[in-house]
Amino acid sequence: MNEELSDMLSLYQAMHSSVDQMIEPLSDQEWLSKPFPTMNNVAAIVEHITLVERKFLGVLGGQPDQVDAGAPFKATSWDVSAIKENYAKVATRAEEIMIKLSPEELDQHAAKLGIGNLNKRQLVVYLIAHTAHHRGQIPIVKKLNANPPQA
Repeated sequence: MNEELSDMLSLYQAMHSSVDQMIEPLSDQEWLSKPFPTMNNVAAIVEHITLVERKFLGVLGGQPDQVDAGAPFKATSWDVSAIKENYAKVATRAEEIMIKLSPEELDQHAAKLGIGNLNKRQLVVYLIAHTAHHRGQIPIVKKLNANPPQA
């Protein structure tokens, strides 16, 4: 693995580790609690992260995975144990796929997303940025659940 890929993998792993530290101490009820009916809970956020990563990693690994990454935000119930298990699995899969990518492959077209056509390098970066974005939502949900606003 070249230095660029090694750096991207390290950043990805650091991001996951940061999310792990935030969600590790939560009870199942804390995973499922919504501060407001229109807000997402931690379960929906983590499941969404997992599905997007699974989808992007499928493209990077040459086996596209058709998933509805928006489904967790429309759901009315969540299986916390399954979400935790799948989140851990996707992190392992990321490492397996990234260590196999060659520097030449990073320049290959990967996907057309709402932001445009991305090569594999850009898709890896976008995967990390997407996880970072949703990582930032978790402490907000936790804080609002712990200190609900007064009506």
